[in-house]
Amino acid sequence: MSPQTTQTIFAALASLVFVVVVYRLGRKQKLSFRYTVGWMVLGGIGVIAGVILPLAEPLADQLSLSPAAFLGVGAVILLVTLCVQLSISISGLQEQVRTLAEEAAYLRLELHELEDKHK
Repeated sequence: MSPQTTQTIFAALASLVFVVVVYRLGRKQKLSFRYTVGWMVLGGIGVIAGVILPLAEPLADQLSLSPAAFLGVGAVILLVTLCVQLSISISGLQEQVRTLAEEAAYLRLELHELEDKHK
């Protein structure tokens, strides 16, 4: 078996294992449905990328890269994009928590004022 075939099989199997692990985490409710689907799509892209790795060889040769390095660069770009998307989601959640905390503090203040008026 050629090294390229071995790389293709390994990349596809590793991505498939990743999809199964994410699926199990989703079933155990460790991940929300939204993130389970997102990570499974990413794993599916990895499976597809592993299978089409030989087709990327001409483009990799033009860039003076091995097909595996070309796939690695694509994976890094995809992961950085995913990190930015997750940062945006976390920032939105952080804003919601801040707003909720402010509203709770305001309601607590109003409650104390009402209690003081009735004493």
